[in-house]
Amino acid sequence: MKHKRIKPPSKWEKIMIRSLIVIGLLSIVNFFYWFLDFKLIENQILYWLLMSLILFDTFRVIYIWYHYWDISIPTKPQSSLTPTVDVFTTYYPGEPIDMLKETLLAIRQMNYPHTTYLCDEEDNQELKRFCEEHHIVHVIRSNRIDAKAGNINNALKQATGEICLILDPDHVPDVDFIEEILPYFDDSNIGFVQTVQSYYNLHESTVARAAAEQTFHFYGPVMMCMNSYGTVNAIGANCMFRRTALDSIGGHAAGLSEDMHTAMKLHAKGWKSIYVPLVLSAGLAPATLTSYFKQQLKWSRGTLELLVTAFPKLFNKLTLRQKLHYGILPFHYLTGLFYMISILIPIVSLLTSATPWRGNVVNFGLITIPVLISILGIRFYVQKWVINKGERGMHLLGGLLMQITWSIYLMGLFYMIIRKKVPYLPTVKEDDSKTSPYIVMPNLLICFICCFLKFK
Repeated sequence: MKHKRIKPPSKWEKIMIRSLIVIGLLSIVNFFYWFLDFKLIENQILYWLLMSLILFDTFRVIYIWYHYWDISIPTKPQSSLTPTVDVFTTYYPGEPIDMLKETLLAIRQMNYPHTTYLCDEEDNQELKRFCEEHHIVHVIRSNRIDAKAGNINNALKQATGEICLILDPDHVPDVDFIEEILPYFDDSNIGFVQTVQSYYNLHESTVARAAAEQTFHFYGPVMMCMNSYGTVNAIGANCMFRRTALDSIGGHAAGLSEDMHTAMKLHAKGWKSIYVPLVLSAGLAPATLTSYFKQQLKWSRGTLELLVTAFPKLFNKLTLRQKLHYGILPFHYLTGLFYMISILIPIVSLLTSATPWRGNVVNFGLITIPVLISILGIRFYVQKWVINKGERGMHLLGGLLMQITWSIYLMGLFYMIIRKKVPYLPTVKEDDSKTSPYIVMPNLLICFICCFLKFK
């Protein structure tokens, strides 16, 4: 099968990217030079709330630009490696069985010789018969300790392959998946190789399209730059691991963000990682607000947990780039807190008839416009390295979906602080139920307050 391969930036394209970033940084310096005039503060509390929001957004922009600075794509080695390979997928009660069967059949049809494992959390008899019929190893366990990680680790006890591929039950692989990725293990220091997580249900709903839009840049230029920094993320699906690397850390790490935890432990052990920007399988993006919110709550709670538990323990074993990566990445889920601040500032201003800043609006526009132009200019330029041309654009739906998820991210932060457990449940693959009004109640409440104040 012929796959579309993205070319790495040329010398002049890298110069262009870096020049745009430098110009962008200068525009940010110019903004703060003129904005930080304390004589223009009207309300101290509102001003510093606004300043915290501006600083957080500035930090996020610079962090993204940091991941555009050195985009690289690994060259596929010429290798004659023929290691033994195991392929794992999982089943959790309630997931669509027909969907899983389709994935299992696609796994069986992959060209390279391999053993297929179904890690079944239910001991489903229909799936057991299906596995017997198609020569798939059906593995069950008597408990659900450590959720997905524990399920895979249980199967690893009887698997003997030198390389193992993990696939989600909704991700249908191409026949040449293994053949495309195996050569990258020619370097014995490579612990895992991650590929693109792509979705085939983008047109199923507005939520599915918006959720997918949030990943386009991540699986494009951002992850490509992680190749250069030695910080490639394991995503939990479409990832191939060297068995000895997994064994060196005791198997897949547990947790709500088990993929990030596993990558963190592998990097701390000195294993290297590679990101190959090829679409070798396609799966399902969350198609309803309910399933999307459940997914984001799990990820926010789990990732923030890693920041305060696993990261400090592994800190001294990570490289400088890896320390920055694992120390900063979880802050993405603080967006809930800062979105709430952005909502509260205009509401409090209207209630108190006070503003954070009393500067000239025209001057504010003059110092803000260069920053906005830089942000948009850089974003559009690096879209040369998104996976498909159809993924280019403003991605307004993805941004809007993130904004209305502020209460979920805030809940994840709160749950982390009070140490409340969130059950590990797979992202819903089929959800025909209507969105409950309760899960959007925070947004409805804010909308009501704003309308009330406007017409008061």
